[in-house]
Amino acid sequence: MRQISKITVSAAAAAVLLGAVVSTGYAAANNERNSVVALKPLYEVHTIAGSGAYGLLNGTPAESAFRGPTSLLYSDEGKMFLIADTSNQLLRLLQPGEASTAAGMNIGDDDLNASLGSLIDGPVDEAVFNGPSGLAEDETGNVYVADSGNNAIRKIDQDGNVTTIAGDGLIGDTDGAGTKAEFNRPLDIAVSKSGVVYVADTLNHAIRQIKDGVVTTLNAHSSRIVEYVPGSVAKGGDYADGPIAKAKFNEPSGLALDDKGNLYVSDSGNDMIRYIDFAAGTVTTVAGGKAGAAVVYGPNAPYATGGFADGVAGTAKFHAPRGLDLSPEGGLLIADSLNHVIRYLFHGVVSTIAGTPGEEGRMDGLAANGALLNKPTDVRWLGEGTIAVADSGSNTIRLVAPYHAPAGLKTDGTINLLYGTRLLQSDANPVIKNGVTYAPARVLAEQLGYDVRYAGGQTTLRLGTTTYTMTAGSSSVVKSAQGGTKQTLNVGAAPFNAAGRLFLPVRFFAEELGLDVQWLSDIRAVLLRDKRFSE
Repeated sequence: MRQISKITVSAAAAAVLLGAVVSTGYAAANNERNSVVALKPLYEVHTIAGSGAYGLLNGTPAESAFRGPTSLLYSDEGKMFLIADTSNQLLRLLQPGEASTAAGMNIGDDDLNASLGSLIDGPVDEAVFNGPSGLAEDETGNVYVADSGNNAIRKIDQDGNVTTIAGDGLIGDTDGAGTKAEFNRPLDIAVSKSGVVYVADTLNHAIRQIKDGVVTTLNAHSSRIVEYVPGSVAKGGDYADGPIAKAKFNEPSGLALDDKGNLYVSDSGNDMIRYIDFAAGTVTTVAGGKAGAAVVYGPNAPYATGGFADGVAGTAKFHAPRGLDLSPEGGLLIADSLNHVIRYLFHGVVSTIAGTPGEEGRMDGLAANGALLNKPTDVRWLGEGTIAVADSGSNTIRLVAPYHAPAGLKTDGTINLLYGTRLLQSDANPVIKNGVTYAPARVLAEQLGYDVRYAGGQTTLRLGTTTYTMTAGSSSVVKSAQGGTKQTLNVGAAPFNAAGRLFLPVRFFAEELGLDVQWLSDIRAVLLRDKRFSE
């Protein structure tokens, strides 16, 4: 990858692209930079490249355009991404301030204005790909590409030359040396420390291995026949745990090697995560179903029935899981593509890290409580809690990163009130009373958009046509809307007067506005955030 780009980028310049989310922030100060579960309440989604348009355009990251970016590699040395821009038939390079073409050549469009692909080796600027998908890098910096539409595995060496190391460009299911082997739509690839290349040979429902230039199939073939349309039948995938040679898969499409050299597999057609333990010689199901339990397919159904559920791994549900990556704490990040979310498998429990389950879109915001993704197909751990996402359906590259507080906050015991990255200033500081954070009524009201009125010993906050009326010392708040019924709400924390000011419980009024509220203990700050960020 280093030789593809031939670019050295300073850390300061990288911060322009990544918004400094990789190198600093509250997570680092809290010593939780690698704990995904601990960071979950602080995660936000930001778009770092792609306008969302389906097209091909280089230039600034915000203006750039992609066509279904499918897979990512990341170089911490240069703070840059290599992206498989699948429907543009190219590999793209994203670096601070610029998106460019790293490998591949545009040879024209077909009658539907789709980019044409082909199988041509040569220097990176003369080579041609066809549906490049999964990317992987070996220990010496060579890049491998699962060139899906060419049914081939390509290699880009450190001199910038593209060669075909396996597959002849034809659809098939043949083992053998180099280009005598055949594949059927390989979607992902992984390379071990010893240089063994593993391939998710998706439509052959197989995990293949390239070792010393020879392709072999590791698992059993499926014998299940599916009538996809009346009169048209084809081999469908199947499911079986057990010895590797007897195990069966259904459209495996994502791979990740752990520190032991064992392989996690996104078994997309079975909506499961499987694990190949090479030392034990076994395949087991680690999430999306109980190991060894039967998968029931509907009549002529090519796939298991997908769904969504967090919780214990054996009862969690996925819908076409794709790209995988491991965090330093040993958790597995999963691009759950048709649920439009990023999931996390850790200590036998699946949780949702980013996205709104079942709702697709292109909206930045709080990761698991506001942001929208659209068919994410790959995830990449960047360090210090930050995760990159190839958001294929929105034609963008997204970051899932922990909140970063503004610099210069007081650490003298003062309680800070933050609205996003803005410190709310006041001549009377917020206070904590009986575990509840209070702020002066006027400061809180004006910053959050309420109109505040005082009359007859009562305080009224108005927002649009809704009013909240309260009295100091009472935990009851009367909420009324124009033309609606009055409600008496118990806020559980009574407003009080001090130093001539009325102090209100921050959480109640922030949540009434639909804001997310977090307490940042290390910097003694109450954080208020909009759940979705305006574009």
